[in-house]
Amino acid sequence: MSKVPCFGARRNVGAYERPFSGVGEEFEPLGIAPGATGFVLHEAGYWPNDRYWNFPNVYSPFWRAMYDYKAGHAVRFGGRVTPLGPGRLFVIPNHQRFDCLGDPPVPSLWFAFSCARSADPRQPMPIRVPLTPVLRAFVDEFPHVFRARGPDRRARIRRLSESFLLYLLGRPEIRWQPPAPGPIARVVAAVNERPGEGWRNPGLARLACMSEDGFIRAFRKWMNRTPARYVAEVRIREACRMMTETDRSIDAVADALGFPDRFCLSRVFKRLTGFSPARYRRSRRRG
Repeated sequence: MSKVPCFGARRNVGAYERPFSGVGEEFEPLGIAPGATGFVLHEAGYWPNDRYWNFPNVYSPFWRAMYDYKAGHAVRFGGRVTPLGPGRLFVIPNHQRFDCLGDPPVPSLWFAFSCARSADPRQPMPIRVPLTPVLRAFVDEFPHVFRARGPDRRARIRRLSESFLLYLLGRPEIRWQPPAPGPIARVVAAVNERPGEGWRNPGLARLACMSEDGFIRAFRKWMNRTPARYVAEVRIREACRMMTETDRSIDAVADALGFPDRFCLSRVFKRLTGFSPARYRRSRRRG
């Protein structure tokens, strides 16, 4: 039998470069390319008495969604303070600088995740999303799921969180940059379909029917990363899936994904996620 969550035993250490606050349910690390959903869930959290929520100069490589069940906390962008509280669900894209403000204990719900697409940088921050009846049903359900017992608690949190984010990210209040043009989209699709292929910039450029220099510039513009970085992220996403869903050895995972050996896979995995493959596998099996 699983233990009842002990909400008072841990301390919120904040989430700056890494998406793990110390008090949420941790899922995938950074450095993994989103799959079919268009996002990667890093952490989901509910805290019934989140107090001393003062974290200055937050600037993170991942997105956040947050909802407070009572008033008392706020976020500050520049000189503008936006109160959090009932009826106000907020989304903050990656690479936004802001301050978290608040001392009184407040029941809080939050999510850390990465998106395949980029937000339109011209929209005001934070992005406010009205609490529709569907979103209201979600935020009312989360406290019960987080407080639940049972071996399927973690899986239920994940399913509900991913369903919530799928709906939330489809809301018209979140404005997106235009999708990547055809040649870039063709390369992205090919890398995702065949992550173990020996992808290099010259071959990717030929697939896009572009010069190598022009392809690299265009890819960085639309994907906010180099082609090599993107290929690595897709491979590490697949490595995470294999190590979670199969009993393949790390050597076999490395071979399937185009790494010369397990040591190369381990170096890339650690660089992108902060974990070794073995540590990642152990943590997911405990979860």
